[in-house]
Amino acid sequence: METLAIRSRMRRGIVGGFALLGVACVLIVFAVASSFRAERWVQHSLELQQSTWELFSLVQDAETGQRGYLLTGDRSYLTPFLEAKTQLPVREGKLRSMVALSPERAVQQAQLFNLIAAKMDELGRTVQLRDNGRVDAALDLVRGDAGRQLMVQIRSVVMGMDQGEQEMLRGRSASMDTQRLLLMIAIVLAIGLAAALAYMVIREGQQHAEALRRSVQALEQEIQQREDVEAQLRQAQKMEAIGQLTGGVAHDFNNMLAIIIGNLELLLRRLPGDDPRVQGPANNALNGAMMAGELTKQLLAFARQQALQPKPTDINQCIRDMSALLRRSLGENIKIETVQAGGLWPAFVDRAQLESAIVNLAVNSRDAMTGAGKLTIETANTVLDRAYAQQHLEVTAGQYVMVAVTDTGGGMTADVLQKAFDPFFTTKELGKGTGLGLSQVHGFVKQSHGHIKIYSEVGVGTTVKLYLPRDFSEALDEGVNVHHDEAIQAQHKVLVVEDDQDVRLFVVNALREIGYVAVEAAGAEAALRELQEHPDVSVLLTDVVMPGMNGRQLAARAKELYPELIVVYMTGYTRNAIVHNGILDPGVRLISKPFTMVELGRELLAAIKDGSSEHA
Repeated sequence: METLAIRSRMRRGIVGGFALLGVACVLIVFAVASSFRAERWVQHSLELQQSTWELFSLVQDAETGQRGYLLTGDRSYLTPFLEAKTQLPVREGKLRSMVALSPERAVQQAQLFNLIAAKMDELGRTVQLRDNGRVDAALDLVRGDAGRQLMVQIRSVVMGMDQGEQEMLRGRSASMDTQRLLLMIAIVLAIGLAAALAYMVIREGQQHAEALRRSVQALEQEIQQREDVEAQLRQAQKMEAIGQLTGGVAHDFNNMLAIIIGNLELLLRRLPGDDPRVQGPANNALNGAMMAGELTKQLLAFARQQALQPKPTDINQCIRDMSALLRRSLGENIKIETVQAGGLWPAFVDRAQLESAIVNLAVNSRDAMTGAGKLTIETANTVLDRAYAQQHLEVTAGQYVMVAVTDTGGGMTADVLQKAFDPFFTTKELGKGTGLGLSQVHGFVKQSHGHIKIYSEVGVGTTVKLYLPRDFSEALDEGVNVHHDEAIQAQHKVLVVEDDQDVRLFVVNALREIGYVAVEAAGAEAALRELQEHPDVSVLLTDVVMPGMNGRQLAARAKELYPELIVVYMTGYTRNAIVHNGILDPGVRLISKPFTMVELGRELLAAIKDGSSEHA
């Protein structure tokens, strides 16, 4: 706004300057015209003076010739007299035209012309007398005082006219000097104004050029920003499409893996432990199934379809608790340094998934450093402003807790950096990685409504920054330690509701194997009947997605009949009645397929203890 005001004032100054320059030019024209006029009047006065004295000189010459003729009788002396008689009318006519421009000389001119006429008449009479031989009469006329008095009067009139013109000449010269001074002032003023205008125009041009340059630069930046945003949008759309595909495939695998893993575990429990020919293949099969389960979890994390349980979390404490795990994972040749900010805000995040993400980043850094180097984990409070959010898709301006993982590895090129989050893309050797590590971290952070950014320089290292949303509540998740308790298990009967027969059979057998009493139902209606037949059921373990009444609706009906009933959900698909926007509904316990017997037992025991404390 201030720049526009300055430019507006400058434009007004330029317009005013041109107006003044126009006035100066008019003054110059006026001064030049006045100077020419004054100069003409000066010239006129000089010419009038000259003509007057030339007229007087002719009369004198005529008298001189008359005197020579009278004394000698030689007519050659009459030449000046005769010339004067010829020239006087011409000179008088010229003087008369000059005096017409000077009215103040008119009276003197008339007097002069009369005196000259009288003088020439007197000279003509004496010449006539001499021509007639009357020399004495002619000389007597000359000796008389009349001729001398006429010349005195003529001289007096001429001198008077001369003095008058001298006075006028001085006035006209002064006027001409004034006009010249005004002309000089006008010229100087015009030159100054022209210089000032030239400076202002040049400055305005420079400012206009600078404004144009800034506009072009801003346009280029906007074009670049749009291109970046379009690239981010294309990347986001690509990731979304791949996520939907991989997520759908992962969900289909979950139920199959739940059957495979569960039955292998049961098989291993019942096989003789001293026969390696049987135990070995079974363990290998179970390990492969578990690896497949981890792969599906990574695919779900990338697809942002895992069920998160975010809680207020102390990130500094989380990193301190992970230090031993990180040292074991990275080895002795990797130096680990933590830089934890004081007064760090709590983050609203799923702690278990955050720990998995940090481990993923640390393992990637270890591989990038080829086994030796320095890993730095840093935390800080950060604000992502609106300008930053406008340049990055899916970023909401606000307060975040930043976790940065920095390594001293070889870094990534620009091409590799663009594909870093793509699933199954890896720079590792064949068989050394799936390429899902960073994709899983990216999916987890985005699903947590956070932001992830990678900074890398070839030969220097890489920094991955996780921006996790700040939590504004005061409670912090301290974690729950659940221990095996056979006495508690024996006291509880579990109703398993699952429409897939194979999965239901595995869950029932697993519960019985770890000490629970289990009954089963293939659907919601059958489950309600089982609850009526078995009023001692204390835990409802139900699938979420079932034909007809879903698990959430079943739990609501069952809780109306049995308010103290403990409900635990199991599912292989997270976009359902208990998960919204990727986050588990408050107060809901969920175990995701596929799960092991240990995970099943831990989750049930935690739910029973929580339920007991609520009803105490």
